[in-house]
Amino acid sequence: MVANTSSVVVVGAGIMGASVAWHLARLGARVTVLEQGARPAAGVTRWSYGWVGTASASASENPVALNATLQAIADFRRLALDLGPLPVAARGALVWLDSDEQTACLIDQQQAAGVRLHPLDAQQVSALEPCLVTPPRLAAWAPDDFAVEPVALTRQLLHGAKQAGAQVLYGRCVDGLELNNGCVTAALCAGERFAARTVVLANADAAIGLAGQQAFQLPILTKPAVLMRFSAPAGVVRHLVYGNGLELRPALEGGVACAEDAPAEGEAGLPALAEHTAEAIKRMFIGTSGLSLRAVSICQRPMTQGGEPVRGYLPGAHGVYALIAHPGVILAPYLGRLAAEEIVQAGC
Repeated sequence: MVANTSSVVVVGAGIMGASVAWHLARLGARVTVLEQGARPAAGVTRWSYGWVGTASASASENPVALNATLQAIADFRRLALDLGPLPVAARGALVWLDSDEQTACLIDQQQAAGVRLHPLDAQQVSALEPCLVTPPRLAAWAPDDFAVEPVALTRQLLHGAKQAGAQVLYGRCVDGLELNNGCVTAALCAGERFAARTVVLANADAAIGLAGQQAFQLPILTKPAVLMRFSAPAGVVRHLVYGNGLELRPALEGGVACAEDAPAEGEAGLPALAEHTAEAIKRMFIGTSGLSLRAVSICQRPMTQGGEPVRGYLPGAHGVYALIAHPGVILAPYLGRLAAEEIVQAGC
């Protein structure tokens, strides 16, 4: 068995693993990231929508989660100062619900929570989204919301981690943890042993099996969601748009991205869903007659029971740290920072 030495092994090179690795490396920890795929963000992160903001959230349903999201969003400003310009695909969000009354209620709740959310009439909406066929009579405008490309942000974080001394290895599937007297000593993957004083499980629902080997049940369940990417002329959609049953935004590489709930038929229902969504976009925006599907997939988002992030050491397995949360893109900079600080303070 090949031996490797590292103070901290991070399992998973998605957005959460990349964030904690970057923060750890900047704090001086010796870090190795192990990713089972051939490239970063090959799992859930690849199919994340990337909306950073609260404009579509109900403040009354979960005020604790809303406050946590607002705290997390502030970390993006720090991230941009340290990493440079982030891969932002769109700035500002337009939201309208099924009725003007519902939209007005959303605005009132968000404003009461301290969020900058402004009511706009149809003329004002048209000024922001001139290709909308029928602008709503009332919409909420969130100037502080934005969309990032999750894969590009993950790559940026990993590049920063490597510049700070971290090692990132692909094609390494961690299939076990080595413990001695209840303390983790290594991550194991197919003939390789990566010695570590701390192992961070940042590999979404795949962490369930590794934690289960230590007789610990992570409070994680998965919920399917769909991301579609369509080709479209530049400027047809200019901001994050949530209305008329659609959730879409421009993509940094061109075209538009659209998030949807997974069909009841699973993978078999994707072609019909993509066709239905394309037709809805064509009806909603001028200039989309040539819209065509580029990619569509179902991803299994790691949700936690009660909605609280899983962040901390596993009981009975000293040095094994779990970091899993939804929404991962929004929370990753914030939780990665908190986790890295806690791990370093514990002596890695």
